[in-house]
Amino acid sequence: MALGGIDYFIIIIYLIGTVLFGMYIGRKMKSGDDYFLAGRSLPWWAIGMSLVVTDIGAVDMVGIAGAAYLYGIVLGNYDWLGSVPVMIVGAFLFIPMFWKSKVSTIPEWLGARYNQSVRTISAVIWGVVTAFGLGVTLYATALMFNLLLDLNPKIIVVTESQSVREQVVDATGAGKTHDFVFLSDYGQIQKVIDDKDPNLVLIHQDWSGALSSESAIVSFNENEITPDWGESMMHKARPPTWTLMYSIIIMSVLIGTYTLFGGLKAVVYTDVLQCIVMLGGSLFVLFFGIYRLGGVSEFVSIIRSLGPRAQDHFDLILSVDTATPHPWSGIFLGLGLVLANAYWFGNQNMVQRTLGAKSEADAKASYVFGSFLKILIPFAMVIPGIIALAHDPNITDADKAMAILVKDILPTGALGLFFAAFLAGLMSSVDSALNSGATIWTKDVYQKFIKPNASPGDLLVVGRWITGVMLAIAIFFAQFATRFESIYDLSQTILSLFQGPSLAIIAVGMLWKRATGKAALVSLISGVIFAGTLMWVNSNASVPLFQVSEPFLYVAWWSFVLSIVILVVVSLNTPPEPESKLKGLVYRYE
Repeated sequence: MALGGIDYFIIIIYLIGTVLFGMYIGRKMKSGDDYFLAGRSLPWWAIGMSLVVTDIGAVDMVGIAGAAYLYGIVLGNYDWLGSVPVMIVGAFLFIPMFWKSKVSTIPEWLGARYNQSVRTISAVIWGVVTAFGLGVTLYATALMFNLLLDLNPKIIVVTESQSVREQVVDATGAGKTHDFVFLSDYGQIQKVIDDKDPNLVLIHQDWSGALSSESAIVSFNENEITPDWGESMMHKARPPTWTLMYSIIIMSVLIGTYTLFGGLKAVVYTDVLQCIVMLGGSLFVLFFGIYRLGGVSEFVSIIRSLGPRAQDHFDLILSVDTATPHPWSGIFLGLGLVLANAYWFGNQNMVQRTLGAKSEADAKASYVFGSFLKILIPFAMVIPGIIALAHDPNITDADKAMAILVKDILPTGALGLFFAAFLAGLMSSVDSALNSGATIWTKDVYQKFIKPNASPGDLLVVGRWITGVMLAIAIFFAQFATRFESIYDLSQTILSLFQGPSLAIIAVGMLWKRATGKAALVSLISGVIFAGTLMWVNSNASVPLFQVSEPFLYVAWWSFVLSIVILVVVSLNTPPEPESKLKGLVYRYE
């Protein structure tokens, strides 16, 4: 189904309305505190909705659905186990401690609890990772934007063999950059060429019919398919007139505009609107998708009929020896005990909203409210990915599953609504990362080392400049996301490199007054190096350390364990921190 006039109308009105609304909210911005923390005036309900829509974001709308297309309902653990219970704990333990300390960033709290070296290293790590993660988000944006607007270059492959289809996709290496259109009916080739205007047509076996196309038409045999053949075919393909980078730049400008002028307050209040639109649009896809398949029983039957590739798609718990990145041991240890806690207690994108709450009660209530909304997310994001598998089991790039599903099944008007829902997730992801990254670089680097006596107005100006620079860096990083099979796995891999050590020094520092600054510094650096080493060894060893395809859960767990051990051992062998320094920063130590 192509976008109709009503779809474009909905999209344009939503885009213009959101940007103007964000700029209107930020019209009275006068200081850095206004820009970074909304003047500490945010209510619980707005923060809660902002937390949820930021957490889902464009990466999840594309990546979780894509991962569910590959692996199934096990992805629901990232919300039911990785968010709901963790947010409840955080609401009554960690969040009140952060809010009462009146800091602007997590690194600033680490500096107060430990020392300025810990603060600086943590800030630099978070600042760099935020920019890279923002690039992944922008890539996810462009991916769905191009698919829904049918902007991707296309390759038509005519063959009756599923094996040949897969070989062609692998050989050309174009699964991420081009849309593949597969045909088995040779009599339909010209019709599809006229309809799709492909950049390349590949026909299995000899073809004697007359075809007309502005692009190369090549016949091939199965034994010709090699990487060199694939490369030569891509050289023959007509150059694309529109690329992912164009879409990335367009969306960056739109979202950057209201984030640049509106700060955290604009981010949170536009997120309220985006949360409603995104959840509504995604849940509509869930119900309408199941209806189009013929009901729940027919949906389950289709998945079961796909054989071994989908045999575990309705299993929430997978065995330790599963080939997927989501074994139960990794889910419990890496996600439940490390990544989820690090994400909700130590991620600047999340915590910064609660730091802008107007009271401690609002900060607590926002996490509780958000946890209830998170229960809905697997229904809105994970199951549609499995529906996409039932709808079309031949999608070459799983990250395109959600876009292909909605484009194929939704009627005119509803397609525009979903596009608006996607834009909502995108905007929230980008504006949150921009604002939190700018806060870290401004407060923990610029104000700390360059201009300690900067006025509130200076911080506002610098924060806006840094927002623009981060957006430019993210645009550059976005092009590298095409190298990964799943952008969700990519984003989790990035986080796993440092979130284990970060969680260790935050949790132990808040719960154990004997933890020292020197120990935290050694623990943080050692943990990050260890995580990176594990990843490198696993990727380059002749026999991988882990059985799973993407071991980010195990890397997070073992780097967390090592960091805890180092932190405790070194703390017990270094002088304790002064009592006066710890009050208000350690749990129940006022």
